[in-house]
Amino acid sequence: MRPNSQFYDKIEIFKFIALLADIDSYISILGSISNPENQPEATMNLYYAEGDRQVGPIGKAELQTLIKARKINSQTLVWETGMQEWEELGLFVRRKNQGGSQSAQPTTPMRQSACSECGHVFAENDMIRFADAWVCATCKPIFVQKIKEGVTVAGAMEYAGFWIRFGAWFIDHIILAIASAIIYLPLSFLGAFSADQAAVFVTIRLVSMILNFIIPAIYDTWFVGKYSATPGKMACKLKVVMADSGRVSFARAIGRHFAKYISGFIFGIGYFMAGFDDQKRTLHDRICDTRVIRSGEI
Repeated sequence: MRPNSQFYDKIEIFKFIALLADIDSYISILGSISNPENQPEATMNLYYAEGDRQVGPIGKAELQTLIKARKINSQTLVWETGMQEWEELGLFVRRKNQGGSQSAQPTTPMRQSACSECGHVFAENDMIRFADAWVCATCKPIFVQKIKEGVTVAGAMEYAGFWIRFGAWFIDHIILAIASAIIYLPLSFLGAFSADQAAVFVTIRLVSMILNFIIPAIYDTWFVGKYSATPGKMACKLKVVMADSGRVSFARAIGRHFAKYISGFIFGIGYFMAGFDDQKRTLHDRICDTRVIRSGEI
């Protein structure tokens, strides 16, 4: 497998050198445009595709920097005002050097993704996909070897089962019980001394009930939204993520917290679903499209 890897490396290097030569030629052409009336010289306002996003506009210097840093390559789709469709950077530069115009034939933008091993961006047609990971042709042998050896690879999520999640919940429950005791004890003494004052007693009871909902909600939302895990999950090396392994927003974190009440209905069957789901999802995970995974990074 190693000779194939070296072969791909050489091809990429030759493409990279050729593209740099074309870019330098095109930029020199733009730089040589002079205006006898001292008007601003022609500028490049180029956009490029990064996955599903459109990035730009960028100028000549930024284009050179991105190419030299290998953040974009000859297959990266680009577009500028006046073009009918997106075009690969290599074709775009050569067309500009030759003074031609873009063909009227429509071109479908090609989806691109970053390789989970080397981090470089390639067209998905030239990559392989494993779970949520995309791997380029050069990194494929190394990636496959990692899988054979049982190494956890980037993009492959290891879902947390029922019992480890129960352990994390138990730790969080102890922390919340201690925090609640610190807050509720003064309120309990205050309520006992004001038992003969109905209005004060009812107010204290109402405040206690509200805090009983607010404290766990703030605890869960803050830690999941900020750190992707509560202290209990951190202790068990777990974290809460989206289906694509992205970070959970604060809005989704608070929604997930209150969805737990739905999981608790009917004898907590929503929680026990994690023991039978292929991705170890509880009912509130299904509602909010979240996953709880193992992570050695926390």
